[in-house]
Amino acid sequence: MVLRLEVIDFNDPSNQALVARMPESGTAAIVYGAQLVVQQNQEAIFFREGKAMDRFGPGVHRLTTSNIPILSKVLNAPWEKSPFQACVYFVAKQIFHDQRWGTRQPIMIRDPDFGAVRLRGFGKFAYRVSDASLLVNSLVGTQGKITTQEINDFLRDSVVSGLTDFLSTANVPLLQLPEKFDEVSAAARVKLAGEFSRYGLELVQFVISSITPPEEVERAIDAKMSDRMGGRTPSQPERRSPVEFPEVPKAAAREPSGKSKEPVLDSLNDPSLSLQHATSLLEKSAIERGWKVNSNGHDLLVNVPLGQFRRQQVKVDFGLKNDQGDEYVGLWTVCGPMNPSNAATMLRMNQHLLHGGFSLMQTGSSELLVIRSNLTLGSLTVNQLLETIAALAWQADSMEQQLSGSQDRW
Repeated sequence: MVLRLEVIDFNDPSNQALVARMPESGTAAIVYGAQLVVQQNQEAIFFREGKAMDRFGPGVHRLTTSNIPILSKVLNAPWEKSPFQACVYFVAKQIFHDQRWGTRQPIMIRDPDFGAVRLRGFGKFAYRVSDASLLVNSLVGTQGKITTQEINDFLRDSVVSGLTDFLSTANVPLLQLPEKFDEVSAAARVKLAGEFSRYGLELVQFVISSITPPEEVERAIDAKMSDRMGGRTPSQPERRSPVEFPEVPKAAAREPSGKSKEPVLDSLNDPSLSLQHATSLLEKSAIERGWKVNSNGHDLLVNVPLGQFRRQQVKVDFGLKNDQGDEYVGLWTVCGPMNPSNAATMLRMNQHLLHGGFSLMQTGSSELLVIRSNLTLGSLTVNQLLETIAALAWQADSMEQQLSGSQDRW
């Protein structure tokens, strides 16, 4: 029996369906003048012979040869006389929050203190569709992923694989992981964003909730930490492994017992904060993370360590104003000398940047390629600024390695 479609739509009350296929299997006869109903936050893609064809945004569309030009070219007979066979994919465009990921099997890294170590990691991520046609062509047409669950399982596997590659090459010692929590998350997000973009997806958020070694390594870490802290006896209360990342506010996690300190979550737009005070607040928080900071009172030069052997300098300029008089913070970091042959690489990478964009900076008779990001004060917090600094550093270092190989100049 041939299924004929005169009204094509998909309504998702749960708001959780990433893709929906109409019909669910096979193809249907699409009649001339059929009505296509696309909801808000949806995009409809006609799919035929293994390829994405014409696509439609929100609204009610009457299908004729004029508004499906790609499909019309491949029809064997005039559409007005004979319905054509195809299916329609409805792709949701909203952000999909709280997608959980976790390592099914321990991942292996080599640590300078403990040798080969097996780690388990857990967390969550959020994403949205940036290119529906690419998603359908790559995951549906090539990978054969039809349902939302299949696609989410595929993405979770991609997250774990990308994180494994990153941890195995980042050379971050286990004992330093707690201090570099935000850098690891930001750097992993930069790496994973490129993988997501291959499938027409944007990685909006990436969170590592915990990275946990096996019990024998935890005991070795406790012993080493005990030696560093003056030697506590085994009879003292057991404490959480220092490489576990509990989901608590970072300011509280860093707060020494019995002491009060200025919260690092203060908004930089707080009228009570002077420019010098805001700069000092950021400088203090950056130093707590193990970053080296040079300050002239209103600007900062932040030296961000990237693994064991590389680092990147990020300049932070406070007190800037746009043409409307709104204050903003300017951040930039150098990728390397600009060369016309780099232009294609730069443009390809630009769409994958999580923060900022490529720009040129004149220095004497030469031009430097930089990544720049301008953040309006608004409700900007110190932690948001630190996350941006970390992301810019990892992005620029990745570009620098593409431009100059292993040399680490900037």
